[in-house]
Amino acid sequence: MQKIDWSILRRSVNGDLTEKEKQEVEAWRNESGENERYYQKMKNFFTQEKSKEVDVRKNLKKFEQRTYGKQRKIFIGLCKYVAVFICLVGTIVLWQKFDTVQPEVNSLALAPGKDQAVLYTGSGKAIVLESRLRTNIVISDSLFVQQDSNVLNYEGIEAKGKMVDEFHLMRVPRGGEFSMKLSDGTMVHLNAETDLRYPVRFSGEERRVVLSGEAFFDVAKSGTPFIVELNGFEVKVLGTRFNINAYEGESRFETTLERGSVEINVKGKTLLLEPGEQAVLTNTGELSKQKVDVSLYTAWKDGYFVFEDERLEDVMNTVARWYDVNLFYQNPGVKEIRINGNISRYKDFSVLLEKIEKLDIVHFDIKGNNITVIDK
Repeated sequence: MQKIDWSILRRSVNGDLTEKEKQEVEAWRNESGENERYYQKMKNFFTQEKSKEVDVRKNLKKFEQRTYGKQRKIFIGLCKYVAVFICLVGTIVLWQKFDTVQPEVNSLALAPGKDQAVLYTGSGKAIVLESRLRTNIVISDSLFVQQDSNVLNYEGIEAKGKMVDEFHLMRVPRGGEFSMKLSDGTMVHLNAETDLRYPVRFSGEERRVVLSGEAFFDVAKSGTPFIVELNGFEVKVLGTRFNINAYEGESRFETTLERGSVEINVKGKTLLLEPGEQAVLTNTGELSKQKVDVSLYTAWKDGYFVFEDERLEDVMNTVARWYDVNLFYQNPGVKEIRINGNISRYKDFSVLLEKIEKLDIVHFDIKGNNITVIDK
């Protein structure tokens, strides 16, 4: 059965197709009655909702400007479904916008993530960090670090003797997030299930940290390069804003540049990024770059999940880290469902599942922290 790009179907609603694309759409529609039903369903929905379509970047801008108590709306959609274990391979395009409602899923009461982390000192001391505190964290008799709410601040720190060369490890667990300011003034926002190893105070000819997981860096300008070391590659900058997604076990690592410039080094290969570009390193060692909408990859630090044509498995992996749940799939084929949409990271997990279930493609079996995704 012939496949078709969902974006071509979407543009066909507005009549914005080339002659070649029109022929492709017609051939796909004529191929089967099911394809035609999908097309008509999509066309009717988009025609009715055209004036209400939500732009992701506008949503993020509104989010940044909103005041407490202001109602927010979310949308989540399904773009394309690829069935792995059945012969039928079609394309479904749905885009649904939902008001914020109370979920019907009453068996799940999983709260969203929160500000939490554990700081490990050079001596192995573990210090649990919680939000809403303004205090000095005592590392030793000669060293303390200031915590201001959810930010641990090393800027201007005075370290004596061997403490200058001491390294600390910030570990953010599943279901957590935290921020910190390094000794040079660089701000780092750490996502769930992320480790960052860094010196108490930078010295020498470079500023080097080691990352596993996801973090957004706003690097303070300096004459010495700032280097983020990861498993298999490193990112080198002088002063810039960028996001790194490099979770162990994932099929790809992503570095997305918002401002400035970065240099990606992978086993002798070098790749330069400009603002609005993303470097992708696959688990097979392939390195490439592409133009992207940066806001899609940095929205998490502003309190949003934003997905654009993302595989359901990737979406669920992302939210599972935040809500600290375990995922299972009854039919691996559902992993290939494509999702578009945004939703606040601070909603209960049941609200997110409710929106996905409204697509009538999958449902969830919930037992404690174990979530099984089931094909309908």
